[in-house]
Amino acid sequence: MKIKLLFLLLIVLFTSCGKKTYNGTDYLYYKNEMAKAKEQQKATENTKIEEVKNNEQSSYLTKEEKLKFATLLETSEENIKNEKLYATINEWLGVPYLWGGNSKKGIDCSAFVQQVYEDVYDHSLPRTSIEQFYEDTKAHFQDQQYLEEGDLIFFRLRHKDKVVSHVGIYLQNGKFLGSNSPRGVEIVDLNSVYWQDKYVASSRLLNNQ
Repeated sequence: MKIKLLFLLLIVLFTSCGKKTYNGTDYLYYKNEMAKAKEQQKATENTKIEEVKNNEQSSYLTKEEKLKFATLLETSEENIKNEKLYATINEWLGVPYLWGGNSKKGIDCSAFVQQVYEDVYDHSLPRTSIEQFYEDTKAHFQDQQYLEEGDLIFFRLRHKDKVVSHVGIYLQNGKFLGSNSPRGVEIVDLNSVYWQDKYVASSRLLNNQ
């Protein structure tokens, strides 16, 4: 009997609490508080995601390395944004040019471009410069004022060459990256007379993935 009375008492208690919660003004208050808590939690999660991204982007280069690339590109350190790209370049700078080579013992222009695109942009390219040139002809353009970091730049080194025979990657401020004979992997000035005389076209493949 006592158990039945206790059970009935609990039912009445919970019923009255439920009515008070759902029918009283407390319901709106708690509903608003729950909504605020969810918004705050979402904002906190977004902040953490951004912090992780920022930490990932800023974990590739030391301050000295960042300054080195800013000096090579004749720009400010703030413009060295894609640290993964420049960290990859840092690993390859000075590697000798070797026709047909594809390692740090020696590498040619197209193999180097292929390697950088794979490591930095997770974008697969064909092996040779002529194949890379024809990868997507709709992505071609000639006006160098529209060049952006990551664009491919194609050259014809000898007039007897068919279409193109050399490829590099544009960086910024008129500088591009390539494995150039005989010096190997280096950052050079696209605006020099030598390279301007041999320039054919550029290609933006990264926006067409």
